[in-house]
This record gives sequence, structure tokens and C-alpha cells, in this order.
Amino acid sequence: MVNAQTLKTFKTDFTVKVTNFEEIPKISKKLLEHYTKCYSNHNFTFRILLPRAADSQKVNNNSKKMGMYLQNELLSGLRSSKLKPNIKEFRYVHDADYYGWILFDPSFSNHFE
Repeated sequence: MVNAQTLKTFKTDFTVKVTNFEEIPKISKKLLEHYTKCYSNHNFTFRILLPRAADSQKVNNNSKKMGMYLQNELLSGLRSSKLKPNIKEFRYVHDADYYGWILFDPSFSNHFE
């Protein structure tokens, strides 16, 4: 199991905060562009922060839906670009206000051991 502090401090090329469904296509496009650029060099890293609320199951459910929507947009974009998805991920509690989701090339796996 990976230490949450390691995940919180892992340096990524980009960190984006998702606050609503409307911004997901723009974030997905940025994510896909970065993946395409890093694909052959195997140096892809990206952090996504989704809203979290200890006292609101509605906020947490929306975060889960936003994450699934973003994942579907990314996979659809990869298929249309004819790129093979070669991505590992960690999902974790980033802090009191955000869930964290790190997407990275498998070559970075040694950073989490």
C-alpha cells in the first residue's frame, strides 16, 4: 500500500481542480494533449483534484461521477487518437477538501514503492 503523504507530494507536470461537469471536456483535452506529448518518452504525470466534503454525500457522489466522466472522455480521446492507454493511477484522499487522482506512466511506479 502506498503512503498517502507520498501521493500528496509526488511531483506531477500538471495539477487541475475539477469543480463542475462543464469544465471536464476542457480538462480532458488538456490531459489528452499532455499524454500525446509524453507518450513516446514515457514521462506522463498528471494530478486531478476532485471536491470532497466529509458532511455531504451529494458532493462526494458528484465527484465520483465527474471522475468517471473524465475517465470516459480520456479513453474516448485515446481511442480516436489511436493511442494505446498505458496509464497507471492512484486515487486517494488529498486533504479535507479534495480527493486526489494521480495518472502516470508505469515507468514511475518505482516512486511509489
